[in-house]
Amino acid sequence: MKTDLCATLRPDISARLDGELDGGSSLIVAEHLETCASCRAYERELMRLRSALRVQSAESVPDLSGSIMSRVRTEKPRVARRREWRAGARIAAVAAVVAALTVLAASLPFSERQPQSASAAEIIAEVRTAAQELSTYSASFSIVERGFPAQVDERRFSAEVFFDAPERFRLKVRDLTSYPDPRWPANDVDLIAGSHRWWIEQPHTCPVEVLLECSVPQGTSERTVVARQPFDGTSTLPTDIIVPLETMASSGSFEVLSRGRAAGRPAIQVRMPFNEALPLVTALQPAGLWRSFHPLDPVDIWLDEQTWFPLRFEVRVGASPGRASWARTERYDDRPGTTILEVRARRFERGPIERRIFSVPMDGTIRSGEFDEVNEPARHWLQPGYTAGLEPHRFGHTNDDRWVMSWSSGMTWLKVTGTKSKDPVLPASAEEIRLDNGGWAYYQPASETLKRRVEINAGDRHLYLESNLSRSELLAVASSLDMSGKRLPRAVVSKRRSIVRRLDVDSVARIGFVKEPVKLPGGYRPSAAVLSKSRTSGVSVTVYYRGLEAEYDGDGIRVSHSASIKSLVPTSETTQLYDLDGVEARWLLNRGQLEWVDDGVYRSVTVPSGDLATAYMIARSLR
Repeated sequence: MKTDLCATLRPDISARLDGELDGGSSLIVAEHLETCASCRAYERELMRLRSALRVQSAESVPDLSGSIMSRVRTEKPRVARRREWRAGARIAAVAAVVAALTVLAASLPFSERQPQSASAAEIIAEVRTAAQELSTYSASFSIVERGFPAQVDERRFSAEVFFDAPERFRLKVRDLTSYPDPRWPANDVDLIAGSHRWWIEQPHTCPVEVLLECSVPQGTSERTVVARQPFDGTSTLPTDIIVPLETMASSGSFEVLSRGRAAGRPAIQVRMPFNEALPLVTALQPAGLWRSFHPLDPVDIWLDEQTWFPLRFEVRVGASPGRASWARTERYDDRPGTTILEVRARRFERGPIERRIFSVPMDGTIRSGEFDEVNEPARHWLQPGYTAGLEPHRFGHTNDDRWVMSWSSGMTWLKVTGTKSKDPVLPASAEEIRLDNGGWAYYQPASETLKRRVEINAGDRHLYLESNLSRSELLAVASSLDMSGKRLPRAVVSKRRSIVRRLDVDSVARIGFVKEPVKLPGGYRPSAAVLSKSRTSGVSVTVYYRGLEAEYDGDGIRVSHSASIKSLVPTSETTQLYDLDGVEARWLLNRGQLEWVDDGVYRSVTVPSGDLATAYMIARSLR
């Protein structure tokens, strides 16, 4: 769990590794690391990144200082003095982003998002129906990827997909590319899942940026999960390539473009940004080496009007502010409007599939889900009275005394896990909800690996519900339980040196130094708020804004306010200062955070995927 205290101390963790923290602050960090597994993992990751940077070979970087400084002088951004970072291209990229924002602030993305039309709502309803009625599916696809830094103009792949509802799945991806250097590995990926076992094989290599200089032997790695729990998020099935249930139903808004034909069939073309289309775009990329996409790159999807299968989709280079600079940091030579990923269905059918297709190996690293299946639930297992039309699927218990029940229909599923426990540990961004039965529950939208979740605590029992049902349906399921959830204590952390407590979202506006943003991306709304107090940062309030159905980047948007911080604290991170309507603001590249001090109050906006354009839009609406 990453609390606001963690977010406050993480700059100090980085400074401590650089030897730039005073003795008192270093002691506070050390004490926190002893009790916080999340921050210990964060510290290890920082150490790993520093090690990776040390082994990178020096590259030839074009001297852009003249053109950048000319633009700086013309548009008058204010450049911070900061520690020089190893990757000079990234510093130049951030300078270009800031200069572009000064010019393009009036036309930032999301400022005029179109509301979801009736036809879009109809599409979502049809996709949900298709997903619930689907039983079997098989298809083959062609994949063309451009811009991958492998000294080739494009890479080509073939893919085969097989599905037998609800949990049998097979994916076979084969790399058809001719690489100029034999050290580039074939990006072949195999994934096979059954009800009780899951297996994946992928290339075993180093990161792309150091691959050709890497000493790790070429080859493949294999992982197997046995005694698998139903719909286990750690052994996920990328089923959006069959029916894009999460992609379409979780989108904050998407544009319906036209009706036409794709793969010789009647199709509807829709468009959304990559950060909403992620489940579909990455469905054929569950492992291996692939290029990245900017969160605002447009994705066009052609859906079969009869089956709602994705017949084709494309990702193109977008034109949002900062996109070109992002590409330089990722070492991509992307040109606006270029199609950088194209996937086309070559055949698909819904007939029976031989069971041997789903024969799951048991090789490589083996992990057990520690799930023992039973024929029917025990009497003391608390079941929902309403399951949204889904039928009983698998029941069982785990070695740590949790009981698990599941229901399904086609691709749609519901999972309920129960245990006897104390108050659950939930992220600060979890949304507190009063259910129809009068009890309290805590809701989280879908993430990249987990679906929508609801947690309910009744003192001696704790229930965890997870499903790809819609938010409203999942809350209806939770309300049908014969269990009145307790409201969690306001205090999350209560120690002599630090306090973190939950706030009612509706009460935040009454706190004198807090401002509410006027503009947010489409579909975002306040979900939670916390107040934190520590010796290092004083009193601060953080408000979390998240999508209703999905938040693939984790916590979503965070806006923090503090009347205790009167100036921006020096940092060794890569930063850029520029003018925010007359106030000096600082962008922290690695954190995706924009911060400034306004009339004696510190404010910051942290955004998913480090999208500076969105952070700038929100920041301006707080001025």
